[in-house]
Amino acid sequence: MIRGEVRLEKGQLITPNLTLPLPPQLAELPDKELTHPYYWSAFTLVGSPW
Repeated sequence: MIRGEVRLEKGQLITPNLTLPLPPQLAELPDKELTHPYYWSAFTLVGSPW
């Protein structure tokens, strides 16, 4: 996500390995880059043991 490889585009979740359709409620979201820490910071916190 931080490298811009995961994004929302035309009602789909685009990743380097696959493209997944979003459910109807989320398909209406505008296209988004997910590089902002708002989207990926929780994964970093969960994956980093103190």
